[in-house]
Amino acid sequence: MKESDPFLHTAAWKRARRAALERDHYKCRDCMDRYLAGYGAKPRDAAMVHHIIPRDQRPDLALDLDNLISLCDECHNKRHPEKGRQAHTPAPKHGMRVIKI
Repeated sequence: MKESDPFLHTAAWKRARRAALERDHYKCRDCMDRYLAGYGAKPRDAAMVHHIIPRDQRPDLALDLDNLISLCDECHNKRHPEKGRQAHTPAPKHGMRVIKI
């Protein structure tokens, strides 16, 4: 089990996260961009706040509102496939394999 990042529990991060969500009206910016371009469905609610430039590359931008974007779970997983649901998919039961024909 992965431990929670202490940064995500700081008051400063919680304020920055809330500010990004409020700025984006609690809607996913990637969904909104596709919708406004005319090829996306109605934007989903944002559940995540994503660092455009990762914190490990630019820790000085960790709380910079211009480096934060509100995303829904699906769009966040597209930006971070290593953190997506596929990593949490239960392993198949031993001895049984289902093949669709």
